[in-house]
Amino acid sequence: MEIFKAVLFCVAAYLLLWNVYILIFNKGVPNIRTAPAIRRRIIDTLKSDMAKKGGAKNGAPRYTIYDMGSGNGLLTREIAKAIPDARVIGVEASRQCIEWSDKVKTAQNIPNLEYRRADFFEHDFGDADAVVVFLSVYEMGRVGEKLMKNLKSGTLVTSNRFPLTGWAVEEKVKVLTLYPFQKYFHIYHHP
Repeated sequence: MEIFKAVLFCVAAYLLLWNVYILIFNKGVPNIRTAPAIRRRIIDTLKSDMAKKGGAKNGAPRYTIYDMGSGNGLLTREIAKAIPDARVIGVEASRQCIEWSDKVKTAQNIPNLEYRRADFFEHDFGDADAVVVFLSVYEMGRVGEKLMKNLKSGTLVTSNRFPLTGWAVEEKVKVLTLYPFQKYFHIYHHP
């Protein structure tokens, strides 16, 4: 029992130190995972939107999904695996997160997924059919402005936890999760 406690302590300490490292070297933005139940619901929303827009044609992806601030890439990997006919792109400023995401993508052999190291406020999302967002409440005003100017009409946007400033929410989806601060995500379509 003592060995189990020691191992558990070491794992917890490692995870804590890793998150502190990411916090310090990731422009002060913590790498917070989207709750598993919300990930599944977002993926279902993306699948439904892709089907409405015609899906893939002759096996070629015709539906492009961006993750603004993809962090460690967990959500993008799950989306890419669940929707293999879509093109999934994670945009992340942190070099460490991009390197990790690329390594895991390669190890898991996910051909419809790519990562781009960039400041998403300067990135062009004009070819997006869908954008997923889970960022700080303090960034939602700038994110809302950026997407309003940069997206084509009809683009789906999902935002975990915080609503986009300046956008009319089509649906606020309540999801039962074990994550205490993640209970909703918001659905929008660019006008």
